[in-house]
Amino acid sequence: MSNPGRTPRLFSVFSVIGAIVIVGSWLLSARQNPVAVAVHRPLVVAAAGKVPTTMMSPSTTIPDIEALIPLSTEAMTGTVARSVGFVLSEHGTGSGVVIGDDLLVTNAHVVWPDSIVTVVFQNGAIVHARVLALDPFVDLAVVDLSGLSRKPAPIAIGSVTDLSVGDALYVLGYPAPDEFTPEPSLDRGEVRDISDWEFTGVRWVTIEAPAIGGQSGGAVVDRYGRLVGVSTFGSIASLTSIAIDDVLTAVDRLLASPVVRGLEPRTLPHNGAKHSNDVSLAGPWDQQLLLGWFVPSADVAVDWAPGSGELRATTLSGDEITAGEGSIDFVPEYAFPVVVDAEADTTVSGSVSSSLPLIAYPDPDHGKFLPRRGATPGIYDVGGDRDFFYLTLEEGEDVSITIESAARTLLTVYGPDGEVVAADNDFAGFIESNASTQFTARTSGRHIVAIESSHATVSGYMVVTQ
Repeated sequence: MSNPGRTPRLFSVFSVIGAIVIVGSWLLSARQNPVAVAVHRPLVVAAAGKVPTTMMSPSTTIPDIEALIPLSTEAMTGTVARSVGFVLSEHGTGSGVVIGDDLLVTNAHVVWPDSIVTVVFQNGAIVHARVLALDPFVDLAVVDLSGLSRKPAPIAIGSVTDLSVGDALYVLGYPAPDEFTPEPSLDRGEVRDISDWEFTGVRWVTIEAPAIGGQSGGAVVDRYGRLVGVSTFGSIASLTSIAIDDVLTAVDRLLASPVVRGLEPRTLPHNGAKHSNDVSLAGPWDQQLLLGWFVPSADVAVDWAPGSGELRATTLSGDEITAGEGSIDFVPEYAFPVVVDAEADTTVSGSVSSSLPLIAYPDPDHGKFLPRRGATPGIYDVGGDRDFFYLTLEEGEDVSITIESAARTLLTVYGPDGEVVAADNDFAGFIESNASTQFTARTSGRHIVAIESSHATVSGYMVVTQ
């Protein structure tokens, strides 16, 4: 079965790496030979200070900009790097920024779906840190650093209100390590645009600088070394970050409650793996995800009765490993989760067997009823996740459907007879467009609104009907 629209519009600045063993060796070495480095406050006047549960207002920590002194590249690297951690999860690496003595902020897609991640700092400090909460709608997560014995200095805080188009900004994060010791990189760019996207509720700063794998969740700082954004998405030409003012507001909200837009926190299952899983699909809008937590170099064979449908094995972010009709075989090169996607053009029921056990994921965003007018939240749990909703319409009724999301989305509407009646996608651009369609119902009955993400490990969305 073919699936249009697989080419990514944007990619997360995150690295699914083949360095788990190497990094593990480095972590062990760091534990045995910790680097004794005194922790200093940033060289600029403003420091974030302690932020145990409630974030400080940026206006209380930012001095008059005229009193600040621009930092040299060397001073900036040394100052900022102390507050930026290397984040290692079960499926890759990223970066994170210390905004308080016990708090680190990073991207949701860096930590998802882990509840514990490893964070390493330049002073040799290592901690297995708990993920406190995440917001998939703005791609932010908060990590607890209270287990650290040697606290890294919180970064100095700036403000998006001090930025103008053309201003110099610097991006510091950890590209995927290819040696035993990951080193932070500092890249320079200029502000291209500052966008206020109502759906996300945050401002996005676009920087003319190439995105580098591993920089997700890293620090975007001004020439004074103050944090003005957290890097998130990128392309070969630009990088997009969330304005720090809105990051602090989002962290406040997450610490108060992990419920985001009415959705309770969720995760992907780690238990209940079986060699045989029942699969029942209602049509081309349906999908069954099977999760595998494999060790490297394991031989994996997955079989579905011939003619049942297509199987795809992907990473969590939707990068294809292999695909086939009825059966697939592959060998995971590294220790990261694998998603097996079962889908079909028609109604089908059967059993999917695998040489290594898989876990069936009952997606909570399958089969909900949409209001005739309103907004319904949901989450793309993995790259390539396909969710579907029911919408009851009368013949001749006009309807508009818009999918608001930071993830690239393919929208398809099926009529009561299963035929496609409308479709759209937002492949053209990030922030500037949404997948949206308007149509008149040809027949009365239950319509199916199917949406599919591309290359977005975890991302929230709203289905808006009117």
